[in-house]
Amino acid sequence: MALLSARDDAWRALAPGFAGAVALARAGVPFQTALERRYDRTGDPRRLARALERGATVYLPQVHQILPRVARLMVALRAELLGARREECSFLFLVEGHGRAGMGLHHDGEVDAFWLQLEGRRTVTLGPPVAPRTRLDLPQRRDTGSGWRTLDLPPGSLLHLPPRTPHDVVCHGRSLALSLTWSRRRTRAPRVAWDVASGRAKPLPRRDPRWLWTQVPVTAGGLDRARRRFRLRTPEGAAWLPARTRRLAARLVGMPAVAADAPAAAPLVALGVLAPEDLPLVLVPDAPRALDGWRFA
Repeated sequence: MALLSARDDAWRALAPGFAGAVALARAGVPFQTALERRYDRTGDPRRLARALERGATVYLPQVHQILPRVARLMVALRAELLGARREECSFLFLVEGHGRAGMGLHHDGEVDAFWLQLEGRRTVTLGPPVAPRTRLDLPQRRDTGSGWRTLDLPPGSLLHLPPRTPHDVVCHGRSLALSLTWSRRRTRAPRVAWDVASGRAKPLPRRDPRWLWTQVPVTAGGLDRARRRFRLRTPEGAAWLPARTRRLAARLVGMPAVAADAPAAAPLVALGVLAPEDLPLVLVPDAPRALDGWRFA
């Protein structure tokens, strides 16, 4: 387990605020609710207000499909920490906390989980990893012995939970948080996967002539010295680019922003890999019923 505090405020621009998250659910983005281990997976917007009033945990599965900056964060975690993994999932949790349990004490199985607190605070109680194949829902503990900890997660905090870590979360006020999980199983799938949905940017992303933002994940192949070129792979396919661009392209694996005057950036701009505007905060999807969250168990 590792708990980190924010070094800057970049995390504030990852996702909409609490009201914006509620608006997404009301607009047809898939969501589920949990209160005292009772689950409602219908995604019925008419039930949303009552669930929040009661202090239920409301969560939007696979939310990275409509939050491109969250998808970018997931690419960066894959590139820098995890490598290619199976069963990549994202959740946006929103709670009008009244100190009531939503999911109760449980673990998430054989996954690495990263929690990012975006708004408000959560109190989490963590225990030592349980044995493999232990059922996900666990008996509620009233005493916490050796190896158990209770933490307060303030805005901007990033928490990593190893596989099979028991945890119980309680919110005593409004809370908005991301949870990103990956199975420990490796995959040979290309690391340029980008399953962000098509839709309308809301609001329009800002433009800044000083910067170029990476728009999609890429991988740079080996250099063909004879022809002075290399193969760049993107979610749309692959293209040959001049050798002088490879050093910059290799830096883009985690989708960073780079200075607008970066050497050899022009071919990457022409290809649409770099652009003088950030990714949208939210994409209002063209087909909400096609989002993967509706098929999420």
